[in-house]
Amino acid sequence: MLSPLLPSVFALGFALSAILFAYVVWKLGHHLIQRYRDNVLSSTSLKLSDMFIFLDTAILIKISATATFIVPLLLLIITGNLLLAIGGAAFCLFGPSFFHKRLKEKRRKTLIRQLPDTLDSLVGALRSGMSLQQALGLLAEQLPKPSNQEFGLVVRKLRMGVSLDDVLEELEKRIESQEYTMFTTSMRIAREVGGNLTEALERLADTMRKKLAMEDKIDALTSQGKMQGIIVGCLPLFLMWALTAMEPEAMAPMFNTLLGYGVLCVIFMLEFVGFILIRKIVRIDV
Repeated sequence: MLSPLLPSVFALGFALSAILFAYVVWKLGHHLIQRYRDNVLSSTSLKLSDMFIFLDTAILIKISATATFIVPLLLLIITGNLLLAIGGAAFCLFGPSFFHKRLKEKRRKTLIRQLPDTLDSLVGALRSGMSLQQALGLLAEQLPKPSNQEFGLVVRKLRMGVSLDDVLEELEKRIESQEYTMFTTSMRIAREVGGNLTEALERLADTMRKKLAMEDKIDALTSQGKMQGIIVGCLPLFLMWALTAMEPEAMAPMFNTLLGYGVLCVIFMLEFVGFILIRKIVRIDV
């Protein structure tokens, strides 16, 4: 009596298990997507607004989702390599954070480069008889981007009634550089002690120009070492490409087997370690 029902029972149990598994996978995927949207995309959009780049989180989510779907699919169709497609998907997922860091560093360097001229303009405005708030307002109007954005925000907060110390502290935290720390410290000291602010800023501008000139000289002297590191790092990849073109059958197991994937992981780990070591050797802080 029970034997004819056993296949139906097994089928029902299998169907229920499949439904439960699909539900768990869906819930887990929904949770991961929510965390990714909150921790990566939303924070990236908020950090971009600190650089006066206003991008809606919904648009950023659409761009990231489209790229994560299309780029791995194209890589898989063109190359037929699953590992390369997975790498493309990972790059698209974490691309927003990477590009934010690159944009932030580029903007920070531009602000530092513009700071000596900014201080000269501030000194000239103060010596012409303007008050500090008027001089900062003149900087917000005449300076190039991104300095005019930062000082424009400073002037707006001062007009709203925020104290100068709090505004300078926020400016220092936003830019995160030693140069702006020295600038805000000079402003605070001159305000509290009552020293000559124009002379302090003028000396600071001259010191920063000498520091930037020294950094440019160091970059020129270490550029050869950086280029050697790039060449040495790319040489194994070039040899891999050349051997794959010359002997595709002999190199095929490296791209189609688990052992080959392991070898590729070791290669890229060693490449990464070598890149970090060379970067530490040629990187000199002034």
